[in-house]
Amino acid sequence: MSDPDLDADPEFDVSHPSGHLMFRSCRGGYLHSVVLSEAVQDCDAESLAEAVLLAGEVSHLRAVMEIRRQITGAGFTPSDELAGPADLRRAEAALNDHRLRADGDS
Repeated sequence: MSDPDLDADPEFDVSHPSGHLMFRSCRGGYLHSVVLSEAVQDCDAESLAEAVLLAGEVSHLRAVMEIRRQITGAGFTPSDELAGPADLRRAEAALNDHRLRADGDS
């Protein structure tokens, strides 16, 4: 029997603009999986690592926004330490601006 808290939630799926990488999170923002296409083998390690981190951050923050909605929906106010919509917008903009580089490109 699977644990629903550990199942991937498609609402939190995030694809890199290249389409060669997808990051999946579970409820609560936990990493579920990272899916890479074969084409990433031709990318340099630094830009690929940055792509994974950026996509992971957006996926995690989408899950955190669900937590925020649950907190406010219950009539409470989230602490200032919990990421907010501005954090998600910033992370999405950084991901959208990111480009994978071919191995050997500067």
